Amino acid sequence: MDLPLTVKNSEAICIDHMLPTATGAHLHTESISTRNRDTRLRTMTNLPAMDRFAYLTLGREISDALGDSTALGADRARAVLRQFLAGIPIETADRYVVRLDPEGLSLADVVTRADRLGLPIEVPRAGLRAGPPVDPHRLLGVDGGMRPAPVDGAEFVRVMPSRHRAADAYADVPPEMRELALAKPYPWARMIFGDDGVRLGLPAPLARHAYAETLRRLPRPLRPADATGAPARDLAGYGDLLAALATPGTRAFVTVTAPSGDTLTVLALHDAHGVSVLDPGTGDAALLPAAPERITLTPVEGSPDLATWLDEIRAAGPAMAARPISRTPTVHALPIGDTGRSVDVIGAPGTLSERFRSEIAAAAEGVAAPVVVVARDRKLRGPSAGQLANLEWLLFQHRQNQLAGGDAPIVVIHGEAPPGVTGLLGGYDFAMVHQPRTSGGQSLNLDNLWSARDAAGNPVAAPVRTITSDLLRKAGAVRPPLTPAGPPADERLLTFLTTPVSDVSAIRAVLDEHGSALKTLLPQIGTLGTVQQDLFAAWEAILRIEQRGDTALAGRAFDYLGAGETRHLRALAVVPSLLEKDPQTRGGALTDLIDLTRGTLDDGASRAILDAIRRGMDGAPDEELKHLIYQHSVYLPEHGRTDWIRQLRELAGQKPEQTALFEKIALYVETCP
Repeated sequence: MDLPLTVKNSEAICIDHMLPTATGAHLHTESISTRNRDTRLRTMTNLPAMDRFAYLTLGREISDALGDSTALGADRARAVLRQFLAGIPIETADRYVVRLDPEGLSLADVVTRADRLGLPIEVPRAGLRAGPPVDPHRLLGVDGGMRPAPVDGAEFVRVMPSRHRAADAYADVPPEMRELALAKPYPWARMIFGDDGVRLGLPAPLARHAYAETLRRLPRPLRPADATGAPARDLAGYGDLLAALATPGTRAFVTVTAPSGDTLTVLALHDAHGVSVLDPGTGDAALLPAAPERITLTPVEGSPDLATWLDEIRAAGPAMAARPISRTPTVHALPIGDTGRSVDVIGAPGTLSERFRSEIAAAAEGVAAPVVVVARDRKLRGPSAGQLANLEWLLFQHRQNQLAGGDAPIVVIHGEAPPGVTGLLGGYDFAMVHQPRTSGGQSLNLDNLWSARDAAGNPVAAPVRTITSDLLRKAGAVRPPLTPAGPPADERLLTFLTTPVSDVSAIRAVLDEHGSALKTLLPQIGTLGTVQQDLFAAWEAILRIEQRGDTALAGRAFDYLGAGETRHLRALAVVPSLLEKDPQTRGGALTDLIDLTRGTLDDGASRAILDAIRRGMDGAPDEELKHLIYQHSVYLPEHGRTDWIRQLRELAGQKPEQTALFEKIALYVETCP
């Protein structure tokens, strides 16, 4: 990508202060005649430049002002420098290196100046005076041909700032600009330090754009044991690591040990995009500790593409272990004899006859695959939205276990397969056994024949009158493709998403162990390929609340999630405090609370009333609020409205300024058809 490397906007910097050079630009505040007599200008601008970087040299006044605030002309020099830096986009600043004359400077002095500038500074080593030690991880070595070299013995030393002014390069640009930036190799000699660590090589937004989907091929963090290849060697700092990666085609494992003793293993490669250091555990550019105790490089022979490399790592590593299936309280277990196994029943188990219970238990005992039954009553009602969410939650877990080598589940529909269920099974490529109507009747006929079909609706066995192990085996023989419906889930994310949101103590335990990583992994939830888009809405809401650090809201949210049958009595408890917040904070918190009610909880009454409060606070018309409540009438049976009406009227008393809103919502609940 060709970026403007010199400022051409006269409003940003007076042209009298800037001289284009063969390798970038020279910035000065001296008169032109004085500038032309500056011997350093000729020396510094005649040095070769590193490929794809632009070099900024500084006149004497600006250079002196970086180190001495009382130097003659320092105020003017700093003002010109600030103007110049303000006039360049951060994507341009990301390619600038400042070249200083080292006369009289120690390496520690250069570090101070780099921190003040927010840009890397490169100096010839020969001119440096002795000084106090500096952080070796902020140094990069360059030889006389402007090629990377180990810092010890390098002819030039480049010092990285503690806070680079281009740290957010490409974060706020459209995708097409990222594509353009990736069309050519990005400058490899790049370190970006921040409060949370350091990133090397390709800017994180570009790495995410180029590699996020591919990284999902390895749905777990790397382990030190994965780092196999040529003999490993220790490196003195991050600069030496970048130097080791400077040759195109290089790939290696990098293991970094933090001062705490924790280790992080990541991938490093130099491909058509430049140098990238990637963490499959987060699906992003690796975030490394700023001051590691040890850096180990394990080169890998050959240069296959990243996807092939990840597949090799996955194949060579330990097999993914199947996880125990988690269940919500609304999933009922039907024991399979004395095997210790059970059939999972979605829907009211009371709709299943004793004959069917005996038949399905006997049939399931003869197969190894898990069996899930979707119960329907004689009027062919169900499953409800919540039951469909619980069904998909089970299917999602079984799919992950299938990827680990387990059996696909056999789904048995008690009666005709409703569209909602067939849609889920089609999304996961699972087969089913069901009891379709034969005469167009509108009720369940237990004498109808049982049929097995694949996800596309094709029969896989002849219809039979009684469900048997043989029929289940034929359905189980339909093997769906061993690829996930969406990208495979990170193990930590999977642990979180397969913990019932109503099990508050278990959710808190997962957050205590993996909370930091889960916040980073939050965007991946939306890419998991679920059929129902809001299946994991409650888990996402928990992570958003954790991200904001709103402990009061988190406490109320967990009170609600853990309240079981009395959950509806907790849903509005936090509303009075939220009404005191600014509109954006209030709206975000109410959105999170609304999302907690979705998915496997399917608390439609709380969802409707919280949403009516949110919309009403935003000025929605009365008809919209009324329609919203009436839409959820199935969740508001007449015998269950009293508590809601009482809570809404209590809110009206607590918040007189919102009395009209709460009274209206209470009226709509009371008159809901």
